[in-house]
Amino acid sequence: MMKRALALILCLVMCLSALTLAACSKKDEDYKGEYIVMYLTENMYDLDPANAYYNESTRSVVSLLFDTLFVLNDKGKVKESLAEDYKIIEDKKAGEYKMEITLGDSYWSDNTAISANDVVFAWKRILDVEASYEAASLLYDIKNARAVKEGEASIDDLGLYADNKIVTIVFEGPIDYDQFLVNLTSVALAPLNETAVKHEDWAKKPATMVCSGPFKLSRINFVEDSSVKYLDNNYAEEKNVTIDGESTKVYITNPEYKNFNNQIVSSFILERNAYYFRNTEDEKAIDSSVTPYRIMVDCSLSDEQLKEAYDAGYVLYMGDIPLSLRESYKDSEDLAVTDSLSSHTYYLNHNALIKKAGSETGEAIFAIKEVRQALSMAIDRQAIADMVVFAEAATGIVPSGVFASGTVKDTFREVCDSNYKTLTKDMDAAKKLLSDANIDADDYSFSVTVAAYDEIHIAIAEQVVKAWCELGFNVEIKLRGTIANNDYFKDVDDIPSDVCDDLYVKDLKAGDFEVIALDAVALAATPYAVLAPYAKAFSGQGMVMPSFIGGGDESEEITYELTPHISGYDSKEYNAIIEDVYDEKDIKDRNDDLIRAEELLMEDMPVIPIIFNKTATLKNEQLNLKNKTLWWTKNSNYYTDTNFRKMVVKDYDEYLVLCADFITEHFEEYKANYFSYFYTFKEFEVEEFKKEGSNYSYLFPEEEE
Repeated sequence: MMKRALALILCLVMCLSALTLAACSKKDEDYKGEYIVMYLTENMYDLDPANAYYNESTRSVVSLLFDTLFVLNDKGKVKESLAEDYKIIEDKKAGEYKMEITLGDSYWSDNTAISANDVVFAWKRILDVEASYEAASLLYDIKNARAVKEGEASIDDLGLYADNKIVTIVFEGPIDYDQFLVNLTSVALAPLNETAVKHEDWAKKPATMVCSGPFKLSRINFVEDSSVKYLDNNYAEEKNVTIDGESTKVYITNPEYKNFNNQIVSSFILERNAYYFRNTEDEKAIDSSVTPYRIMVDCSLSDEQLKEAYDAGYVLYMGDIPLSLRESYKDSEDLAVTDSLSSHTYYLNHNALIKKAGSETGEAIFAIKEVRQALSMAIDRQAIADMVVFAEAATGIVPSGVFASGTVKDTFREVCDSNYKTLTKDMDAAKKLLSDANIDADDYSFSVTVAAYDEIHIAIAEQVVKAWCELGFNVEIKLRGTIANNDYFKDVDDIPSDVCDDLYVKDLKAGDFEVIALDAVALAATPYAVLAPYAKAFSGQGMVMPSFIGGGDESEEITYELTPHISGYDSKEYNAIIEDVYDEKDIKDRNDDLIRAEELLMEDMPVIPIIFNKTATLKNEQLNLKNKTLWWTKNSNYYTDTNFRKMVVKDYDEYLVLCADFITEHFEEYKANYFSYFYTFKEFEVEEFKKEGSNYSYLFPEEEE
């Protein structure tokens, strides 16, 4: 498939300037570090840490770009990362409970120091009353955090203060400090540079991204695919109107639905953040914190070509193995498989009016519990897990690998041994549930929204839709892809080529779906982080628009109403359970209530878990990791950044020769691909290409006369 790639094709628009950035042999004076050819992941369009929880592959890349205050080590213990130290301050008589976190000397990729203000800004952004971020509940132990999120207190009332390198956190009362530190390992709570975060598209474009992690996004490039078009439901047409005799530019929302060409990622480059725990005045070597200079990824060639490149030793790492290659690599000695802490899940929109034959209005059938249960019981999860290869049938909503509350010795799945009948395929029982609810499945038609750029999600959807059609419903897959950004940049003449709008994510956030497929990635390695967002007060969704009450201007006050989970699920019983969990500050005593919460979710089935995802990676033996303690033992996405920032190629000079030979051999084949970087050299012979200023110049140095 064209989204799969050899991982060296860089960008479509670079030319002679690439020469100045060329990699060099370790023998050269200008050597800056290693260029490593990898295939990290599938297409990605938004690298905002707060939005990294809809796709487990995207989260793994985001963790390379944004560091957190704390991380989990290979034994599941919290250790400092951007934080240098912390201390707890308690005055029980005065009822004061605080934590002071001191940041280490690390720097943003623009060489400005990471400060306490960056932490405060990021957390206040999460807690903004009108913002929708599920991670909000991870901060609810902070004084007035819930009140701020619910519009009952000003953001200035939040118990969070910055003083240069020190973040002071005031809590509502006594809490489990260890649990709060685990929450801070979530990349959703990573510090953000306020200057960079000026609009919703800031994390889509290298020029507007400032990163705190070991790498930065150097380039991301797109190719327009006119053979596929998508409707942009939120498109606003630009119009010139005359007001008071003057021509004024206005934007009319949805004058009519408009089709736009598909935009796909051609390639992206991750480059060393040279200021990660060092700045320009630091005497440390430039590679003291991060060894590789560049990680190069491209998404344009077929699965077969990727396999050929990996087997030849040209691509040294695969972080997302294509579906068609999984069987061939499942017994490979290069393979490592671990829990990804995510569940592939279907959200059912309880408020969606599902089209019914002979009716003009439709019915909210997903608000009926028996319908949701029937849809779940029609699915053969084991068959889907077998098809995906690196997965296991979901046995709950909390995925494998998430720790039980208050311990790292046991996982939640080990302490929760419930056998949920709603997760077992039983077509006869499913049909009876529909009959009991007076639902004739043949009368109803609906769609499953799926990201068009995710082949695994599409393959799963095909199996699920087939099962639901067997149940009697008329179901189709609704693919939603990406288009060139057409909203934020309306005030400029040209649409930038390196910013895309992900219509799938837009539909998800807006609740504009009937059923939607996604990876529900654990916000942190705790069951509370997974289960809390399904409770109304912990959903993290933005409050509804304010209403005004009162008699006069002075007595008017703004009131906000809580917004439930994006699916529309709102159970008084479930809400009460999560309140009990939150109120229990001895987190070891939370497990019974957390188990009760999952049991109720699997009874009500507001969302349908399908499989627990696994992270499957291939690492060529030539790729060496200086820190080997994590690779084979705990290579979950929580530890990826530690591995990648210390990797080297065992014999880099030989590797450069191998790459040069490989490119030479495959040049004619690759330049015939319209979606490939090589296509821009379609008129060249290989020897001409070698002399041309291209992304491959470092492989073909000019010979000295």
